[in-house]
Amino acid sequence: MPLSLMMVDIDHFKMYNDVHGHPQGDRVLKRVADILSANTRQVDVVARYGGEEFALILPLTASESARVVADKLRRSVEESRIPHGSAFPGGNLTISLGVATFPKDAATGPDLVQAADHALYAAKQGGRNQV
Repeated sequence: MPLSLMMVDIDHFKMYNDVHGHPQGDRVLKRVADILSANTRQVDVVARYGGEEFALILPLTASESARVVADKLRRSVEESRIPHGSAFPGGNLTISLGVATFPKDAATGPDLVQAADHALYAAKQGGRNQV
């Protein structure tokens, strides 16, 4: 059965955190977590992975469906109204996402994490605010 993993990174979060402070940065992290949770199924797992990164586990989700969900999440965050969002480049909070699917992209858990992380890095290198 397919299982997709998404790695999500808040674009330019360090700059926002440096300008507005950690308490406001924490509120942004909570808001992003709420948006991710509100736009996924109950069976999906949304977890903070570290820093400004999140990991999402989507059971029984093939690659193409996971990409559709990832783009929906990206748009939902971009359209949200985050306090002091104008501090972000372009005036909006955005996220970059990397998606990998078992067994298509990896045969083991660690390899799936590595594949999703590699895809996230490609999204960030490609200009951010993309899957």
